[in-house]
Amino acid sequence: MVPLVAGCVSCDVVSGIRTEPGGVIYEDDHWHVGSIMPPVVWQGFLIVKLKRHCEHVAELTPEEAASLGPVLTATCAAVREVLKPAKVYVCSFGDGVKHIHFWILPRPPEMRSGMHAVMLTLDARMALTRLLGIKRWVCSDEEIVETANRLREQFQRLVPVC
Repeated sequence: MVPLVAGCVSCDVVSGIRTEPGGVIYEDDHWHVGSIMPPVVWQGFLIVKLKRHCEHVAELTPEEAASLGPVLTATCAAVREVLKPAKVYVCSFGDGVKHIHFWILPRPPEMRSGMHAVMLTLDARMALTRLLGIKRWVCSDEEIVETANRLREQFQRLVPVC
């Protein structure tokens, strides 16, 4: 296994140096699912990250690649069941944190449809929260923990623990 990289947020979470709000929602031999790090401006905004440091999907081992689809499927199914969003988006950019990870973004029914609208809303919320301290959209710690607990329960139904 490739060693974890000091200073990589994803490696810090996987190794336990940093803890996601609500704790680990699901993990297997290759993948780790948890909430985005604070400030959380979106209920159910999750991150699926590889448990070893790797920057490119093309460099996944056959086992990692084979297990990715089922983990993304189960994550989206859990989010859909628990939060009842209008849509669940899955995306990966890897520019800011150079570690394979996927965003799981549930779009609430009241939000305008379309990925551009979702990303614009996300950018605006993050900027207003981080730069101006506006907390209007920030989820409370209690809300994050409650959502994480419900998602964990749903994962246990979807992916039985051995």
